[in-house]
Amino acid sequence: MTTYTENYTQGIVGNLVDALSNFVQRARHWARIRQLKIDVKQERQQLLEMSDAMLSDLGITWDQAKEEARKVDLPVVRIEILDREGG
Repeated sequence: MTTYTENYTQGIVGNLVDALSNFVQRARHWARIRQLKIDVKQERQQLLEMSDAMLSDLGITWDQAKEEARKVDLPVVRIEILDREGG
């Protein structure tokens, strides 16, 4: 009976450890996504502070900068980079 009890207890502990590990990974990913949202929003706002010459150097117009600054979604490529980096 001791073997069954030990195996059962180890199984429960293992499941708890797995669940906690999964939770920590999801929390880290959420934190990285949240920081990415903040970063992208700041970058888009910085576009509005640039001169026409600076925007021209980036290859965009003032109207394109305004359009980009209005966006609220995250660029897919930035999420993919985050995921590749372990986010």
